Amino acid sequence: MRKIPVLALVARFYCPEKHTTFGLLPDFYASRVPGTLDDIEHAAATAEAVAGVERAAEELRPADMPDAVTLGAAVSWLRRRLAWVRALLVTIAGLFPDRFAGVGPSIGAWRERLGTSRVLVALRGICAPHLYALPRPLGLNPCAPAVVGLGKRRQQSIGPDAPAADL
Repeated sequence: MRKIPVLALVARFYCPEKHTTFGLLPDFYASRVPGTLDDIEHAAATAEAVAGVERAAEELRPADMPDAVTLGAAVSWLRRRLAWVRALLVTIAGLFPDRFAGVGPSIGAWRERLGTSRVLVALRGICAPHLYALPRPLGLNPCAPAVVGLGKRRQQSIGPDAPAADL
């Protein structure tokens, strides 16, 4: 079940050979994150157009909305989406060097090259043979690192030792 942007059911099937399930995700949904590819693209494009991540986060997730979050949470939310989009654009430029040579890792540059305002949806079609290996939100690989350079997840620090108790 997908709850964002509206409640929708995604068909799931069982593969008896691999003993796993798989879903038939529509092209407009982001993979392994809530929302649509257009939502993620809009967040990245807004961050590119507005000076400063904090200002863009405030614009995208204003404090006066009913589902508001703190500015720090909104900034983290936006930085994750920026990292996903930039990593995907660099990866796709490497997969198709003849087609995307010289295109920078920005939504604006890719919109111009592809001639569309829905870059991530268009790229899902272009990258169809490679979706099994690409990370979220475009690809379908749960094991691929979402950000280039993060091969392994790091264990969270346990923090400093508690102060010694006086005896």
